[in-house]
Amino acid sequence: MWRARSSSLRRALWVLASFALAAPVAARVAPEPAPPPPPEATFESAIDVSLLTMVVRVVDTWGNPVLGLQPQDFRVRVGPREVPVAALDWISADDQAAGELDERGAEVASSTRGEDAAAIAAPARSSKPLDALPAAPATGRLVVLFVQADLTPIRISGQMRLRPYTRELLATLHPSDRVAVVSFDSHLKLWQDFASDLDATLAAVDEAMLFSPERTVEPATPPAPSLAARFDLAAARQAASPERALELVARALEPLAGEKTLLFLGWGMGRFDRGGVSMAPGFAPAVRALRGAHVSVFVLDTTSADSHSLAAGLEQVAEATGGAYFSTFRLPQIATRTLARAISGYYVLTLDHGALGEQDGKVKVELRDKQGTVLARPLGLVAAPPS
Repeated sequence: MWRARSSSLRRALWVLASFALAAPVAARVAPEPAPPPPPEATFESAIDVSLLTMVVRVVDTWGNPVLGLQPQDFRVRVGPREVPVAALDWISADDQAAGELDERGAEVASSTRGEDAAAIAAPARSSKPLDALPAAPATGRLVVLFVQADLTPIRISGQMRLRPYTRELLATLHPSDRVAVVSFDSHLKLWQDFASDLDATLAAVDEAMLFSPERTVEPATPPAPSLAARFDLAAARQAASPERALELVARALEPLAGEKTLLFLGWGMGRFDRGGVSMAPGFAPAVRALRGAHVSVFVLDTTSADSHSLAAGLEQVAEATGGAYFSTFRLPQIATRTLARAISGYYVLTLDHGALGEQDGKVKVELRDKQGTVLARPLGLVAAPPS
């Protein structure tokens, strides 16, 4: 009996010992957890849409803006090739001053960048072009009065005759618009930084016309826009031509946001000799600087004559920057009122640069089956890069 119990006990102890010894071995050979599944393959694609904008004014005979135009009303060509108008915005003086939505519900002149391909086909009125205009300043329009001073009777008499109509012109500006005053006689002078005081502006114009002693102009307090803050006084004193003076003014304006208007009250540009009128060497740099700063030049010719040779230079600088030329000798009031209407608003055309292909050259803007004069700052295009 005892032997049987002892044998059973030994077998039980042996079984327990076997399990105890086998457990660590089993733990060592347990399979490792399965590796996580590989991530799913993903693909990213960037769509490069090349859009750019240009400012266009469309006016009737009396300078009234032609309103209600649609993208299809414009024909934009580079050489023989037509470039599609992807979007069109109308921006008025009130829009710039208020910074609100325009009458069609489109956002006014934003400086946003980049957009997907759907923007080209979408009928939306607003877009986000690659080369957008800078955002319009919250203070409204920026206007520079450029006085070309000369005490010669035939020239100063025109400036004096225009004076009351200059006041009338300035009175048409929005209260939030800012006006700066510069002049050129023997060199470039700064008389007033951007301000909205009409009386102070007229006083500065009087000083400019009469060769008054120069004075120091303090820059406007930030964040207000300032011409004086970037005005190169040393270079201004060395400026020996109105062309060079215009270039320096444009360079001072370039960092400022938005479209700018320069009102040129003067008597002529260029050189007259036996071969006729030719433009001075400084003309081309001045035009490049004005275009780069988004400045349109509107000329009020103050010469007391029905016509004169140096008017050709004034007409050229206006045409080269998307502005217009007006003689003030016979009907100064009509000239200033027409100008006031012409600068009251403009269209921003957004073009599909990607559709240009290998074509390059100057852009020509025309109306399609509509009446009106197109004032467009020429824009040089290069062919869109291959996709």
